Amino acid sequence: MAKDDFRLRGNLSNTFSALTVNGRHQVNPKIMEEEDVLQQIEDQEQEIMQLRRHLAEYAVKEAEIQDEKRVLERRISLMHKAYDQEHEDIIEAALKARAYRQEIIEENIRVGYALQAAREERSIFISSLVPLLSDQALRPADLDAYSIVSNLRILFKHSKERLNVAEERLKNSQYQPLVLHSRRKELPLNDSSRPEWTPSPEPVHMVERRENGEDVINSHYLPSIIEEEQEQEHSSSHQEADDSEEDGEYDETDTNKPLPTIEGLQILGEPFPGNEIQASGYSRNGTTHCGFEWVRHLQDGSFVYIEGAKQPMYTITADDVDNYISVEVQPLDDRQRKGQVVRCFANDNKKITCHPDMIHEIENMLRLGHSSFKLFVWKGSPETWEAAVLEIKKSRYSIKLIGPNNGVVVDSKYTPQIDISLLAETPLEFAIRGPDNVERYLHADYNSTDIRCSRDTIVLAMRLFVKRAVDKKLGKKKRRVLFF
Repeated sequence: MAKDDFRLRGNLSNTFSALTVNGRHQVNPKIMEEEDVLQQIEDQEQEIMQLRRHLAEYAVKEAEIQDEKRVLERRISLMHKAYDQEHEDIIEAALKARAYRQEIIEENIRVGYALQAAREERSIFISSLVPLLSDQALRPADLDAYSIVSNLRILFKHSKERLNVAEERLKNSQYQPLVLHSRRKELPLNDSSRPEWTPSPEPVHMVERRENGEDVINSHYLPSIIEEEQEQEHSSSHQEADDSEEDGEYDETDTNKPLPTIEGLQILGEPFPGNEIQASGYSRNGTTHCGFEWVRHLQDGSFVYIEGAKQPMYTITADDVDNYISVEVQPLDDRQRKGQVVRCFANDNKKITCHPDMIHEIENMLRLGHSSFKLFVWKGSPETWEAAVLEIKKSRYSIKLIGPNNGVVVDSKYTPQIDISLLAETPLEFAIRGPDNVERYLHADYNSTDIRCSRDTIVLAMRLFVKRAVDKKLGKKKRRVLFF
């Protein structure tokens, strides 16, 4: 189009020049129309160029508006996310506050029962000591601990003074006790000249009174004492007691008679968690009864006396796994003379391990990565247990009630603060102290005979889950075998 315009302009110039040369000054109307067309074309071209500039400016503005729109949409999305997160945080805080209030209520109930138990102990303490003080002509002004302890101090002071007076009297020759022999003929004494003799008291933790009035230490006979030896020792001891009563002679410092002892001490039974083992042996040298102490020897070389384990029988628990168990037997005779303590280790001096069936069940739980158990949870009042389900997973555990009062008791992740402990003298109960430092008491299903649902299996499995989860958080290398 530009070339045609150029040609048209050239032709018009040539024509105009020709007319001028020829002397003709007349204007051709056709030429004027062509000039108007050319002017219109130039105007249209300028208008087109101006429109193109406007379009380019509008395109730039549209791009800027699109960018601003995207920024605004992004901000609105972030605001929605922040709102949703804040809403979730508010709901979670409300749930935590509700759980905290529930824990406070449970703690108040527990403290209430503890206070009631303390009041009962105080009542027993007062009712036991007040008659004792009354026998000594001491009557507290108020029945409180301070008054009773003050009167006990007075009683102790008076007893100490009497003891000092008695010791001063014994220093005098006329109050010296004569050496007692086994025959009266060698040492004739009249009732008036016989000195008053009182044996020195020996501290005994637990004393019981037999039917014949004799006080003995509250321990147990060894289960396998031979009856013939026992009868012979009883007859000889009774004969010696009769001779001493007739002669009025008794010498506790008699070193000729051997001290009581135990021979062939052994531990019977399979030492697996949940099984009962029993100490057995033969009495010698007049042993009539024994005191028992079961001891747990730890891997670091230390040992602890197991709380409440003072019977000839003992039930192996999960706390004994991977440790050594022994029994210490203190033989005594009818004169309360103590022989040398005899010790024997269970499991042929080897560490306590689990039954193969229990190991198989725990390995299955670890391989699957989760397990659940039906049990009972304590609800804060005596003898109040509710059915529940304990679920243990790789990284967390939960306790949920079942039945009409269904609800979540606890749902928490594993932390180093979690402690699973066994309760003394309660073979089916255990306790879990979570990260919130609240201890929850659980009771295994007593109707189940499956080893998988036993208290010790649950405790050992959960301890392994906790240990593996904590080791994973700390970056420790995973062990391929069980600790037992």
